[in-house]
Amino acid sequence: MSSIKPSNSDKSASFNLLPPKKVAKNVGKKTAPSQKIFYSIVHTTPGRIRFRIPLLARDTEYGDQLRLAIESDPRVTNFRANPKAASIVINYKVGVISDNQMREHLVNLIQIAQDVVVPKEVMTKSIVGTIFDALINLIDSTRKINQARNVIVHRRVRTDVWEQILSTSRSILKRLKSVTMFILPNKRWRLRGNGKVNSQPLKLKSASEPELV
Repeated sequence: MSSIKPSNSDKSASFNLLPPKKVAKNVGKKTAPSQKIFYSIVHTTPGRIRFRIPLLARDTEYGDQLRLAIESDPRVTNFRANPKAASIVINYKVGVISDNQMREHLVNLIQIAQDVVVPKEVMTKSIVGTIFDALINLIDSTRKINQARNVIVHRRVRTDVWEQILSTSRSILKRLKSVTMFILPNKRWRLRGNGKVNSQPLKLKSASEPELV
C-alpha cells in the first residue's frame, strides 16, 4: 500500500489553520488629555489685555496655576484676577514683541496652565507655631522622665527643682507663643523645591528681530 506524502500546499494549509498568536496588549497607563480651556477676549489695548475664562469662577486651583504661569513671564508687568467675574487683566511690556504675538502667547498659557504644578505655601504663623509646639512637647517629655525618676528613687511623685523649672518654662513658652502668634504677620512663604512649571512657554521673537525666510 503506497503512502501519499502531503504536498507543500497542504503543509501551508495545515499551518494556516493554527490559531493566530495573541498580540500582547499595552498595559501602560495612558495620560489623560488636558481639557480645552474656553476663553474670550473682552478688551485689548497695546500693553493690556482682558480675558474672560468661565473656569476661573468654579476652579480656584486653576486660578492659582494660571497666575503662576503668567506671572513667571518676564514680559508681564501686572496680573489681576477676578474669580467672581471669571476674568483676568494682564499688563505687559510694549515694544518687546508685537501685540499679536503676546496675545497668542497668553492664549497658550491659558491652555497649558492646567498642567502647572503650584508650589506649596506655608504661613509664617504655622512655622513659628510648630517650633513652639515642638519645644513644649520636649518639656512635657522631660517632665515625664523626671517624674518617673522620682517615683523610682523616692517611691512617690514629688515636686523637685527640675519639676519647678520645667513647669515654669512650659508656662512661659505657652504665653510667649500666644503673644507671638497675635502680633506676627501672616506672611506666606513658597517652598521652591516642591513645585515647578512643567510646560515651556512659547519662544517669542522680538519685534526688532528680522524675520527668517
